Amino acid sequence: MNPIFSSAELRRITEAIKESKTEIETTFDLGRTTTTLNLNKKGVIIKKKTILVPSLELNDKCCYVLLKNKLEKVQFFSPQTNLFYKLIPTSFRPIMQCSGTSMHKKEFVERIDHDKINGVVLDAGTGLGYTAIAAAAKAQQVITVECDDNVTRLAEFNPYSAELFSLPNIERKQGNIVELIKEFPDRSFDIIIFDAGTPKSSDAFFSLGNYQQAHRVLKRNGYLYHYLPKHHLKRGRDFGRETIDRMIKAGFRLVERKMKESYVVMVK
Repeated sequence: MNPIFSSAELRRITEAIKESKTEIETTFDLGRTTTTLNLNKKGVIIKKKTILVPSLELNDKCCYVLLKNKLEKVQFFSPQTNLFYKLIPTSFRPIMQCSGTSMHKKEFVERIDHDKINGVVLDAGTGLGYTAIAAAAKAQQVITVECDDNVTRLAEFNPYSAELFSLPNIERKQGNIVELIKEFPDRSFDIIIFDAGTPKSSDAFFSLGNYQQAHRVLKRNGYLYHYLPKHHLKRGRDFGRETIDRMIKAGFRLVERKMKESYVVMVK
């Protein structure tokens, strides 16, 4: 994986260069490890080459990856989806931002990490892979599905997504879960994790038909963990309640709703 820095870390490096320091303890995997890098008047030395540190605006909050000896922002526009993708650094794992909407799901990932996720797991969608990686720590197998290859491209730059591509018990699939789920036999999974984008961008993900398929492929007494975006909440709409009602109609029973954390746990 290519070296990658947060904008805050690059500011630290810039200040060290201004102070004529010859080395700095830093991280080039967004805090997963630390290392000492040499400095000179022009920039930071990586693999015996001087890398210029870009001039950053005060409000710049992004990740910068080293590509062809140049630090580039981890962001891009896709004409296919008409969305702008960006990797945003935090004090821990970076988050994905799509056209200004931050996909911040820390509490949901922590719940998956905390609970006993055993057996065979279906995870949709993959995103940066955090739920798949958390589930894979205990599960026998995790099948994770992502419909947007731009998201996968973003994950390939992210050090915290590395296990998504390396763990032997994670199987990645590219495609629309609404269609792919129809290919699985009845009662294939012990656990299902649903984590889509916004209702507008997720097509039939939140449909009754998709929940009926989820109920079909889930084993008896199996759990469905479902992230629910606060769609139109400020307009007085309870999108979460609407979604729960559809899942109940599909045959699920509500175990727990976490309003603040934006997710529910259902059981078959």
